[in-house]
Amino acid sequence: MNSTRREASRRCPRTLSAAGGALLALVAGCAAPSGDEDSDPEADSAETVTETPRERMARVIREYDAQGIHRTGTEVDDASARWFADLVREAGFEPQLEELTYPHSEFLQAELRLADGSVVEGIPLFDGGATGAEGVRGVLREVQVDEAAAEAPLPADAPAAIFFARIGPLASYAPGFRPLREHPSVIGLVAVTGGAELGLPEGYSLINANRYLEPYGAPALQVESQAWETLAAHAGQEVELVIEARRSPRVVYNVLATVPGSAPGLAPVVVMTPRSGWWQCASERGGGIAVWVELLHALRQQPPARSVHFVASTGHELGHVGLDHHLAERPELIAGAHLWLHLGANFAAATAPGIRLQASSQELFDDAAARLQAAGAQVAVATPIDQRPLGEARNIHDGGGRFVSILGGNGLFHSPQDRWPDAVDLDVLESVRAAIVGLVQAQAPAP
Repeated sequence: MNSTRREASRRCPRTLSAAGGALLALVAGCAAPSGDEDSDPEADSAETVTETPRERMARVIREYDAQGIHRTGTEVDDASARWFADLVREAGFEPQLEELTYPHSEFLQAELRLADGSVVEGIPLFDGGATGAEGVRGVLREVQVDEAAAEAPLPADAPAAIFFARIGPLASYAPGFRPLREHPSVIGLVAVTGGAELGLPEGYSLINANRYLEPYGAPALQVESQAWETLAAHAGQEVELVIEARRSPRVVYNVLATVPGSAPGLAPVVVMTPRSGWWQCASERGGGIAVWVELLHALRQQPPARSVHFVASTGHELGHVGLDHHLAERPELIAGAHLWLHLGANFAAATAPGIRLQASSQELFDDAAARLQAAGAQVAVATPIDQRPLGEARNIHDGGGRFVSILGGNGLFHSPQDRWPDAVDLDVLESVRAAIVGLVQAQAPAP
């Protein structure tokens, strides 16, 4: 039995607010506390004190996974923000729920209707066009997509059609993805996601909506990999694509905390991690969340000279709307911070892993890489210093800030199969934790 499985036993959240305790316990799949149950506060306190960082990280990811699907603006997203705030209190600091209102999408219909009367259901691209209830009709045609190409894979005079293609979850970063979606011949797009052809499990592997606030292009539907044969069998036939959507204002939350420094005049360090995603996201988001929490505990034990601000943002899958709001409220912080630490996606993944390191300078990169290596975690991919980085680090890069960013590869990326415990490598996570704690303590040293 591997080390992840040995630590997979369920434990309910230790710290729950009086108002939210029952709800969060149910969300986590645990029994809500009862006033009739016997309790031993001293025993509970002792258990918390003796919990190792590894055990705490396992608990945090287990609870996060058990809450459900973490899409922005859902009930799970709201409950998870309050659970996150309780983790901050557990570490000894006071959280803040930073409120923002964004346009929440509801999809009333999302399907492709085939000529034989059958239907292929899917999930729209959240930054794509819509059809209304009436849909759009056209001939179904296959198109081959090369995500490395800068141009759309269609000639300018291609006949208008509803096109289908295999498209992976990183397509939003591909230079040719937008030209394809905006090509005048594309009256609709069906993205077949997931599957062995893309190096992923069967099913969905969804694409982030990087332009969520500015939707563009043809209406586009994401479908499971198993739909490929059905689509291929209906190629050349007339089909109808229906994506009926509406947007309405909804309140969501970033979770913030500050560890005050002994020298408040010094520029702060900022630690950020996204907390939302398409599915349960155990390895995609779990590593960043767990290390974010561990840094709070470490700084409680060794208070810093510089203040350290913590941001856990919602809206990751929707073009970073949560982080964008946070930065818009304090634009001077991007370049004014001493350092931004981005705890990004997948660095704790157990399936097709590989740590990617990004930094704004060679000096910062070399220091972070050396710390990871000393802790037993090897850097597999290095983003060139002069290249726009992936993930939330790009927001800091664009604003001229100093940053270190850690991400990773993941064979379960954006898949509903990214679940605790099998998707998470706790050994790697423990090594990353040690390296990152050391990095932050060096950048915000004790007085």
